[in-house]
Amino acid sequence: MQFHEKVVVITGAGRGIGYALAEAFTEEGARVVIAEINPETGAAAAQKLSAHFTQVDVSSAPAVKQAVNEVVKTHGRIDVWINNAGIAHKGMAVDLEPEDWDADIGVMLSGAFYCARYAGEVMLRQGSGSMVNIASVNGLFAQKARAPYCSAKAGLIMLTKVLASEWGAQGVRVNAVAPGIFMTELVQQGIDQGIVKKETYFSRIPMGRMGEMNELIEAVKFLAGDEASFVTGEVLRVDGGWTAYHLFYPFEEAF
Repeated sequence: MQFHEKVVVITGAGRGIGYALAEAFTEEGARVVIAEINPETGAAAAQKLSAHFTQVDVSSAPAVKQAVNEVVKTHGRIDVWINNAGIAHKGMAVDLEPEDWDADIGVMLSGAFYCARYAGEVMLRQGSGSMVNIASVNGLFAQKARAPYCSAKAGLIMLTKVLASEWGAQGVRVNAVAPGIFMTELVQQGIDQGIVKKETYFSRIPMGRMGEMNELIEAVKFLAGDEASFVTGEVLRVDGGWTAYHLFYPFEEAF
């Protein structure tokens, strides 16, 4: 129960990875804040977990500032902030609209910066805190038809390193996890729409399976907690070896 009574804010926690993280930190005794753009999803998740809900569009700096102020007014501090909110527009670059690019960058990169700007200010004033950014293996290598998503996640990884270098001496750590494939709603949607097959995913991953949510949760908890007290600026890949291998066909076919 290392997070007992710690104030943990998770963006985009109304569903998917964010909700799973919120549930895990609640079980650890944390005072969890679900920061979610969808009021119905966010409120329902908060009610189910007995957590606090604040509505926020992370792509809006004023909205993030207001949400941070609300959290501090209610809980007095911020111990852990997890930038998880994300969207994904797929398509070849020449087919995507500028609005698609703006949306992905706005939520996953600009949004993370706005959260760092205002939540980070609180942590620096406290002299303590941990920020964990949910990046992606797509921030480490290119994948066609994912220009906005890959660019946003790559930027988020660099933002993680910059913030870690700026805040380390003041007791605030910043790290990121780079998940591979986990069976989230977005992944299931892609499978249902015929965009990708499970077998294609499996062929990319040396461990031959998708990640289980508890495996990602434990990585985030490690980076957020005191066991990682000398870890900052780290990008922890939780991908079953995908980025180490980075091929899109079974190993045997390479010979």
